[in-house]
Amino acid sequence: MDPIAQSPVERSLWRRLWSPPEAEISEVGFSGELLIAGVRLLLVLILVAIPAQAYIASAIHEGDSRDPRALLAAAAVGLLGALMIYAATRRHWARSWIGFASSLMDVSLVSGILATLVVLGHPYEATNGLVIFPVYFLAIYATSLRYDARICLVTGALALLQYGALVAWIAWQSAVVPAGAPSPDFGVFRWSDQGWRLAQIAGATLLSATLVVRSRELRLLSTRDRFTGLLNRAVFNEQLEREVAYSRREGGRFAVAMVDIDHFKRFNDTYGHAGGDQALRLVAATLRRTCRESDVVARYGGEEFALILPAVRSGKAQDLLERFRRVVAATPIHLTGRARPVSVTISIGVASFPEDGITAQTILGCADARLYQAKEAGRDRVVGPPRATARPADQREGEDSEEILTSVGPLVPPDR
Repeated sequence: MDPIAQSPVERSLWRRLWSPPEAEISEVGFSGELLIAGVRLLLVLILVAIPAQAYIASAIHEGDSRDPRALLAAAAVGLLGALMIYAATRRHWARSWIGFASSLMDVSLVSGILATLVVLGHPYEATNGLVIFPVYFLAIYATSLRYDARICLVTGALALLQYGALVAWIAWQSAVVPAGAPSPDFGVFRWSDQGWRLAQIAGATLLSATLVVRSRELRLLSTRDRFTGLLNRAVFNEQLEREVAYSRREGGRFAVAMVDIDHFKRFNDTYGHAGGDQALRLVAATLRRTCRESDVVARYGGEEFALILPAVRSGKAQDLLERFRRVVAATPIHLTGRARPVSVTISIGVASFPEDGITAQTILGCADARLYQAKEAGRDRVVGPPRATARPADQREGEDSEEILTSVGPLVPPDR
């Protein structure tokens, strides 16, 4: 998504519902997954305790006709699944699809318990009971905490399919008492009642998906720089703290870069604020286009930008940023009222975890210090750790990659 060209609110309803969450929102959604994993485990333990207590009671009172062993087995399977999801979530495994897997498991567990009741000869309890069926709504509403409307829709659709199939199977097998002959505890089977239950599931699904879409749009307004569409400084700092914590826990590596447009004030004075705005948008758009999907790109303030490059050593990070520097320098800026395009250059400072620090503040400070070194050394260069020396603009040695624009015509940079 290009936040400049099209805001989330302007997209069609279907695209808003089915689009994947943005990177910063995905992080918040995974935090919700951690919360859900713990709550799920607690609830399943309670569900296991209910049939376990009933099993003990039936063993004491041999005359009890209800055998809870099948329910106990179903709850035990659910407990095993909850433990696996909890362990995977705590270790940050399969982050891209664990939300789907755990949500589908939740509704399948509810459907499995209802199906077990039917097999045990208690179909009215499955279709009319008010103990197990409402757990569908807990599972569907919990998907809202993942900030992914696709999970809401898929989970609700599976709940509709499973419960609808269960009801149809009960009716086809004539396993229920015919309408008009009530069960002492759960009444009679009526298609109108089951239709209303299915409508409730559909309504809960649409409500959850709508809440997620609206929450994401509001959060985007508070996390994005409205002018460039990049993340803002506050979100960048949050992401950096998360990356530090994750890399400490998993023994990972990452790089941080500070980017500054050279002589931006002089550029503004020469070409006006409209020209400065175009330069800012150019650098922002080039950052988005050049960086990987996993990279964090933010406008840090004024003409400064900041990047987090996960799972990258400092040497590789400098290579990536050197390519970015050359792309920016070779990209023309067409200003209104000027026949010939102009260009800007950038300076970049790079720091790495853990070599340059083990806290967010230390790493960011190191990258900022190296940005200052790049400017002191003449600008238009990348400065990283001492073992990987910076390469000034006049030492490119013809290494421009294919992505660089080589036929943009003569560029007229402002005086420096």
